[in-house]
Amino acid sequence: MLNVARKKGIIQRMAVAVLAGCAVLISAIPVTAQEIDERSGLRMYIRMDRFIFNEDDNINLDIVVKNTLFKKDSFKIYDKVYTTFQPVVYTSDGREADIAVPHRLMNRDMKDVVASTIPRVIELAPSETITRRIDLKKLYNLKEGGEYRVKVYFFPDVLEEGIVPSENTLRFKITRSEQYYADGRSGIQEMRSGIAHGRFSVSPREVVLLFLNAEKEKDWRSYFKFMKIENYINAFPNYGKLYNNSDDVEKLKIVERFVNFLKSERADYLIDFQVKKQSIVKGKDIAYVNARVKRYNPRFRPSYNYIFTLENFRSNWLITHVEATVRKGD
Repeated sequence: MLNVARKKGIIQRMAVAVLAGCAVLISAIPVTAQEIDERSGLRMYIRMDRFIFNEDDNINLDIVVKNTLFKKDSFKIYDKVYTTFQPVVYTSDGREADIAVPHRLMNRDMKDVVASTIPRVIELAPSETITRRIDLKKLYNLKEGGEYRVKVYFFPDVLEEGIVPSENTLRFKITRSEQYYADGRSGIQEMRSGIAHGRFSVSPREVVLLFLNAEKEKDWRSYFKFMKIENYINAFPNYGKLYNNSDDVEKLKIVERFVNFLKSERADYLIDFQVKKQSIVKGKDIAYVNARVKRYNPRFRPSYNYIFTLENFRSNWLITHVEATVRKGD
């Protein structure tokens, strides 16, 4: 009888302990959920459509804000320059570039800057994003030949505490505008600095010639000017698949790896090439250019047929795709 009573007591104490533990867990769950819900779910990253600009180009930066919560979130936006979104541009030596925003130059208090402005409340649903484009040239005095990096700081309410830094930093450079002249005798293009005039347009065939010559000479600064890299990456399935299945932040990292791949030393480096005919599709800004390319091989010198696809962007032909096949009989 004593053993039975003792067993009952042990069972009762265990049951009480289990119930107490469950009560603690249950009471903790709402607190944790409330803490998570109270945190801002706004995240921000930045992107550019390219990273090399001519001195007369706008340097457009896209700022993307995303709501990462499972509920609506909001922020206030002031329609005044350099308030809600504050890019900071650094030179190659780590110093901030020359700012051109008046209220920053005068060191005005932000409350005074937005005092006469009524903010707009932007509400984002779960996983919804909003994009705002800013021309960095309107904020900073950026010089030709300079290499820069930019990071953005987002203020959900510029009059309150709370800053969301961009999850990434971008690097870009500004080069001198170039003008192309055709040498009718040799077909080789010569690049000269100066102001471009409309009559010196570059044909799709000439773009391919300059592109292949830049690879041969390892002139990477010029090489990437002749392609639209977010399209051209799809000519390389291993990179294209990763790029198309990634979010905007990850895409930037994949593009950087792709650029390094194109610049890396190749065993089958370019030896010689001949740019053949071009075909421009009437009524569409698309052209095709054929080229014969020879690459190094220790046993034999294979030749390839390259078919380049080019598209016209703002009156400039850029390479968007390439297909290569081995020439038979070579």
